[in-house]
Amino acid sequence: MKELRGFWTGQESTIRVRKMPKKVYLFYEFLSEQGGLERELINHANMLKDEGYEVKILTCHLNPKILKELPFAGLKVEAIPKIHTKFEIINLAQCALGFHKLKDYNPDAFLVYSFPTNFLVRNKKAKKINYMNHFLHAYHMPWSERIEWASGTQGIKRWVSVIASPFLSGWLTRLDKRLVKKNDLRFANSEFTKKRLDKLYRINSIVSYPPLDPRFNSPSKKKMKEKFIFSSSRIIPDKKYELLIDAMQYMENKVPLFLAGSVEDSYKNILEDRAHKNKITLKFLGRLNTEEIKDYYTNALVFAFPTPGEDFGLVPAESMACGTPVVVWGDGAGPTEQVIDGITGYHAKPYDLKGYAKKIDTILDNNLKSRNRLKIINNAKRFSYSEIKKGFLKEVNKLLSFRS
Repeated sequence: MKELRGFWTGQESTIRVRKMPKKVYLFYEFLSEQGGLERELINHANMLKDEGYEVKILTCHLNPKILKELPFAGLKVEAIPKIHTKFEIINLAQCALGFHKLKDYNPDAFLVYSFPTNFLVRNKKAKKINYMNHFLHAYHMPWSERIEWASGTQGIKRWVSVIASPFLSGWLTRLDKRLVKKNDLRFANSEFTKKRLDKLYRINSIVSYPPLDPRFNSPSKKKMKEKFIFSSSRIIPDKKYELLIDAMQYMENKVPLFLAGSVEDSYKNILEDRAHKNKITLKFLGRLNTEEIKDYYTNALVFAFPTPGEDFGLVPAESMACGTPVVVWGDGAGPTEQVIDGITGYHAKPYDLKGYAKKIDTILDNNLKSRNRLKIINNAKRFSYSEIKKGFLKEVNKLLSFRS
């Protein structure tokens, strides 16, 4: 609140002027899946809102179901195409062709999460903050990995990128680098991501880990009778769940594997056939809400994360917040930053299936979960909502000269 004193009326008067809150609009091109990025966006929006910013979430395609499946309550979410349709490809095409309402939005800053949204706000006068989870997949990966990446999401949006990549890769990679360099503030979601992106773009990004949902502040109190190994995420080919199933055939402890997350029938059949061949008991749990997945995290004997080279992957931290040790590949990727080898779980030699199985057996045989439960829970606090919020807001406030 500012005070202005004037004498033009012949009497001293005080006029109180309310300082308007600064606006930060978060922007991602589609909201239709229960992925880690969507959860990051929600947490960032709540952090900014708690700090006093006026916050909106913008998108080109909004599936109304996602507003119920993820904790968007209390946040303003708006789709920007000029013509609202239920078809994702049409909505994305409208944005790509400039048939959107972005000109009506004039915040103090845009927080973008992808190359398409970075491109769409390129001519806006607002400050630009880029939260980078990875490089531009369709143009920096080998062809075989592009195909796998395109298979890992709903709709055909990724396939369009992959098909166009041989024709547009040179121009788009140059444009991508130019846009990233022009941003006023750049976050990377892990040290692993920072190292790769800083080298690729010749920038200096700031690490801000994806925060845990505040509801992971303690383990579940529910007790399950079943004994099982647990893993969760979107169950898609590029997450490499077949590596976990193949590794488990070498385990001395024969324990069922429970998988949580959405899965296409084609990939589900592949995993079931693999499990049957390897004599592994496999159970698909489907999509679970936060409280349900906390129950499984808490009661699992081990959480197994099989994805190689993952940029960060928040699920290991979620598991540890519930007191359960984790096995990841010791490949230097994001998950290795979360797990303290030998204390909160293990780093398995990349990509040695027998070695991975041995690490799981070691946790079970040594009863690591019971012995180190408090250490496991305390380690996860590094990724708590409140801890990540401090560093994230410090950088945003500094950029916008807010709360100084």
